[in-house]
Amino acid sequence: MPRTLLALLVTAALALPAHANHESADTILNQFRVMAPRLHVLQPAATLRALPASQDEAANNQISADVRALMRESFSVVVIDKGTLIAEAYGNGARADLPLNSYSMAKSLTALAVGEALCAGKIKSLDDLASSYAPALDGTAYGAASLRNLLRYTSGAKEPGGDGYAGIHNGRDFYAVAQHQISLLDLARKHGEPSRFKAGEKFIYNGLDSETLSLVLRAATGMSLPKWFEATVWQKAGAEHPAGWFLDRDGNGIAEILMFATTRDFARVGVYVLERLTGSSPDACMNTFIKEAAQPLVAKGYWDAAPQFGLGLHVGADGNTWFFGHSSQRVGINAKTGRVAATNGWRDSRSVDGLARRLISP
Repeated sequence: MPRTLLALLVTAALALPAHANHESADTILNQFRVMAPRLHVLQPAATLRALPASQDEAANNQISADVRALMRESFSVVVIDKGTLIAEAYGNGARADLPLNSYSMAKSLTALAVGEALCAGKIKSLDDLASSYAPALDGTAYGAASLRNLLRYTSGAKEPGGDGYAGIHNGRDFYAVAQHQISLLDLARKHGEPSRFKAGEKFIYNGLDSETLSLVLRAATGMSLPKWFEATVWQKAGAEHPAGWFLDRDGNGIAEILMFATTRDFARVGVYVLERLTGSSPDACMNTFIKEAAQPLVAKGYWDAAPQFGLGLHVGADGNTWFFGHSSQRVGINAKTGRVAATNGWRDSRSVDGLARRLISP
């Protein structure tokens, strides 16, 4: 029986190098088509964001050693400096056109989609309660949480149980969602008890905060999270390749993990964020949203490399803006220097974080 993306998911959940088995890009893309009932395939953007090669040999040479070191335990590295490509490397079975898992970087992508819905007037205020958009969440801590607190991961909901690291606290129930045995709404209702902390009081890395935002986006925009993301962020980022985002059985996008894209396109989303952090985008509303999202609003209490959280974006100890995902998935954005780096691998290590920080801090 051929391996499917769902099989890759199981491997990934066990923190094994899924793509180290040398899956070809064609195989992965074909699996996107085979898994169509469980997957929304994002098409390339109508207008491609070009990534011209840098002519700055000094900058290229400066980071070459760090790129080589990172590739010893990674699938890919892409570094963009002021709009030009200064480094790109692939190995261990990966290729430039191979979609790779984002893991918890998907949580930050979900936050960007919420910002776009706010700026489009689909969401009236981040201080609205989730249940005002998705009444089926009434009676749960998630429904009683504001969108702002859901973005901050301070919903006040009780942890579903687990190690609290991956964000997927109840593996059995999450796997049932991925298998289309239950829905995200079922999951939120099952684990919707309040914790001993009030909403807004404490950061708890509970992926269901993001899943609640997926339900809100569906109700507010009339589109699933992946479709709305594709129509907004993905288009503005100028994505080059097809990508895949898993759905629950009701057609809602799984918001905490399971968005697959090429490393180049993850880097392009990083450039989209950079433009709004620096105010170089003409979209004043999203400029404001992302600047707030990148502020250190709440202490996470773990992960020395990125100890603070904003509105779905991580704030590094280096002051830079990050998407973080399990197994060394990273997008780092340095608004001061105009540099963006995207990495993808199969394990976390201190060396990965240190090298990734150096890539965006010349």
